[in-house]
Amino acid sequence: MHDEPRTDAERRALAAFTAAEPPADFADRVLAADLAERRGTESRAPFGRLLGLGAPRLAGLAVAAVAVAVATAAAAGWMPEWTGLSRHAPKIIPAEPPRDAAPVAAALPEGPPVPELALPADLEARVDAYIGAFGRNYGDAFKFHGVVGVVKDGELVLTRGYGRADLRRDGPNTATTRFKIGSLTQTFTAAAILQLRDRGLVDLDAPVRKYIPDYPATGNRITLRHLLTHTSGIPSYTDAAVFLVGHTRPVTTADVRAIFQDLPLEFAPGTDFDLSNSGYFLLGQVVENVARQPFADYLTHNVLAPAGMKDSGIGLTPGALGHEFDEDEVLVPAAQRHFSAYGSAAGMVSTAADLARWDRALRTPGLVLSQKSLDEMTTVARGEYGIGWFVRKDGGDTIAWHPGGVEGYNATIARFLGDGVTVFVLANTEAVDTRAVAYDLAQIAHGAEVQPPQEHTEVRLSVAELARYSGNYVLTETTQQAMKGLIEADELGALQQVRVLRIDDRLFMRVPEHGDKWMHYMGDDRFFFKDPSATLAEFGPPGAPVAHLTLQQGELRFILKRERDG
Repeated sequence: MHDEPRTDAERRALAAFTAAEPPADFADRVLAADLAERRGTESRAPFGRLLGLGAPRLAGLAVAAVAVAVATAAAAGWMPEWTGLSRHAPKIIPAEPPRDAAPVAAALPEGPPVPELALPADLEARVDAYIGAFGRNYGDAFKFHGVVGVVKDGELVLTRGYGRADLRRDGPNTATTRFKIGSLTQTFTAAAILQLRDRGLVDLDAPVRKYIPDYPATGNRITLRHLLTHTSGIPSYTDAAVFLVGHTRPVTTADVRAIFQDLPLEFAPGTDFDLSNSGYFLLGQVVENVARQPFADYLTHNVLAPAGMKDSGIGLTPGALGHEFDEDEVLVPAAQRHFSAYGSAAGMVSTAADLARWDRALRTPGLVLSQKSLDEMTTVARGEYGIGWFVRKDGGDTIAWHPGGVEGYNATIARFLGDGVTVFVLANTEAVDTRAVAYDLAQIAHGAEVQPPQEHTEVRLSVAELARYSGNYVLTETTQQAMKGLIEADELGALQQVRVLRIDDRLFMRVPEHGDKWMHYMGDDRFFFKDPSATLAEFGPPGAPVAHLTLQQGELRFILKRERDG
């Protein structure tokens, strides 16, 4: 846990210990002192709520609540201010030409001036070196399988495929391999609604029931704009327990609506922000009712076709098979849910080449959307969200970005609206988080030096030494209070009590309803997990019987007290 020096609060608390049994409230006092010190010396970094379907599922993580929450937090501070931009002329790497007859010039939205950007001449080598570092210590399951791409001024200048589309076969991932893209679908759904608005067929400030007459009475208080900006207050149906089971066969719109439409709103429409896949699922029904055709058909003919995206859509078969890693840290095919369960919220497949075309279309007023609608998509409505895109201001530029993930897949796209650079990452495993890859890829494209992903070295322990850590651990009251408002109650509840157990010569952490997660020893009572959460676990106090377990990820710290045996 202590890659950085311990805080004064930690040192003072630890200094109070002897080898005797520690006081029962030790963990609470450590966290309380640390929180008090932090609040007195620094402002706390903002943490967004969980992305739900908008984040990669990262299935099988025992500390899923920690993993997704911190990934969300990291994403909220998306891009650093760029320094040391390369002065080299860009090396244009041949790529598949656009499917339309001639390239379309990028029409960039107006914004603050940004410096002329030249991509690094060795961009391909830098990207290869970075991607090739995945799995060097953690093994084959943690190598990158997918495609990355860099777009400059609407043209694809680099696309690289890595790993295999199906680990059971030898087919490679390429620029035309189809991947499921999860809630990246919402950028397209938002475009379909804005296109209907451009054509005078919908009013964004009209209530939902104007376009879906059979929606419950709450639809009179919720507008299309609320749905588009995730300010409706409708609970996200993909978080519901009933959604977590089944759906391998086609489901109807009524089936999905039944999960959420009669639930109480989380807040009054327009007063708060919370990502809701329910809202974007409803937007697909709005399109169907207004255009009088299936959403998939409208999307294909009115959004994807003008953009030249012939390998994308809802209901298409992906070419890459989604994989997750099991409790033995081996990649296995992920169980797949039928696309109809996701629809306009997360049901699309796409390719690297097509996402480059999508970026170009969004830089070309009149091709799919008017300039007014293009600007509105990337204008913050609440928090750091516009319409269909997260929006971040950085160093005089505006970054529009979005993650997505469903079973066995995750994807991220980040568009720099000022300097014309776009990066995207598609993966057919859950072992590598594409948000982190896109973040680093963007830095590489802007000439910055990027360190390879950190992969700790494991140290072997004897069975007797592992047994020292076994036991039941409960979340401290101080931790629970500190995390209120940062972590959803049900997700925090998953960590209320965990069990650390030895199975043969391995140590596992078991979280109720999340399975067992292999803990790898790294020395000094510290363990690491190999999943994208980058969570570290530390037992303490040093030199005394184990009394507590600390789970640390980024700025989030969860302290659990060990229950007395018997």
